[in-house]
Amino acid sequence: MNNCQIGENAGIVWRVLHDRRHSWEELVKITELHPLELASAIGWLAREDKIRFLPERGIMYFEVYHECYY
Repeated sequence: MNNCQIGENAGIVWRVLHDRRHSWEELVKITELHPLELASAIGWLAREDKIRFLPERGIMYFEVYHECYY
């Protein structure tokens, strides 16, 4: 796995999350990425402030971060 592949995987994850939030398990199933690839992609998106982490009832959800401008 290299930076290019991690970036491509981040794009896959971002497109899935663009429609609605998903849990880790849902993302593994939908994206068909290996858990390490998914973790790297989520880390990439988090570093760029593109996603938010939403813990809810013991389940971690992820969603696209939309910054509001006023």
